[in-house]
Amino acid sequence: LERVADQEALGVGSGAPRWALARKFAPERVATRLRAITWQVGRTGVVTPVAELEPVELGGSTVARATLHNADEIARRDLRIGDRVWVEKAGEIIPALVGVDMAARPAEAEVYDFPDTCPACAGALAREDGKAAWRCDNAACPARVARRIAHFASSSAMDIGGLGPALIEAAVERGLVRTPADLYRLRPADLEALPGVGARTAGKVVEAIAASRERAGRDGARLIYGLGLPGVGRESAGRLASTYGGLEALAAANAGALMKGEAEGGPGLGEATAGVVENYLRGETTRVEWAELRAAGVGVGWSRGAEGGALAGEVVVVTGALGRWTRAEAAERLAAAGARVGTSVTRETTLVVAGEGAGAKLDAARERGITVIDEAELARRLGEP
Repeated sequence: LERVADQEALGVGSGAPRWALARKFAPERVATRLRAITWQVGRTGVVTPVAELEPVELGGSTVARATLHNADEIARRDLRIGDRVWVEKAGEIIPALVGVDMAARPAEAEVYDFPDTCPACAGALAREDGKAAWRCDNAACPARVARRIAHFASSSAMDIGGLGPALIEAAVERGLVRTPADLYRLRPADLEALPGVGARTAGKVVEAIAASRERAGRDGARLIYGLGLPGVGRESAGRLASTYGGLEALAAANAGALMKGEAEGGPGLGEATAGVVENYLRGETTRVEWAELRAAGVGVGWSRGAEGGALAGEVVVVTGALGRWTRAEAAERLAAAGARVGTSVTRETTLVVAGEGAGAKLDAARERGITVIDEAELARRLGEP
């Protein structure tokens, strides 16, 4: 409740203010049959089991797959092919298998045999001591490569329109793309040779790839995030981009420099993250791939925002739906004006831009006393009519 009078009328309970409690309904749960267990390979090589289910209606959609998280989860639940299982949507969004009906287990239910090789490349799977995840360590695994390229091209990273999963998988399978740098060598004729890709689509994708080169020059955080440095999310990528002016400068950073805070002119990464990032930067694969990107004109340098920019020194979080720009477009304008764009409200945040439907981030800003502006005020501060 927002009205102070209503808050005072309800008062405070033993554990929390009565006016600030959220009541949640128990999620809908349905039964179905486990047909099979398949495995997905992520961009870092982590192999995740997926339950293949008899299709069932749940929460307004048809559910035929659900995550199983890891091999330990399968063993803990003693899951068997043919079991009757319970499924619900975690957070009312993501289908999750939450239980097994042991009483209804059929006599023919099959014990699941865990694979010891990658389902995509047949390479050996390895598991680190104390870790739940199994991993494919083959950097050339086609599934890993495709997921990595998809992340690089995603809207939060280089935002390459038209370069969807099916097209990426076909390009990887054909040997056209192995690394992000390979994208910038593609010609329309290369894409036209792929199944289902016409001249018009091929031309648009190549144009979008070229546009992403210019985008990286305006917003280095997109490139850094898209390259998938270990432990580096969108916000950390923004701090790295603000500190280093290009891939060459970033590649020379060591853990000590990466841990320096903003007051010392550094990105302020935590000790553990700084260590794994330094190891990543020193790797031969990183050195070669980043050199190829620079040769393609990507990451040679980017704008860190002029010191005299309209929003120089500001740490800005955008929340809610904007009408004038997409979130990505707003982030580019903020970066060009000297601001650092964050993804969550923290003690470093100095300004929050609230669009329609803004929720928890807006509440957090108000609680911290952070300045909140709307889209019109942002446009005014950026000097845009």
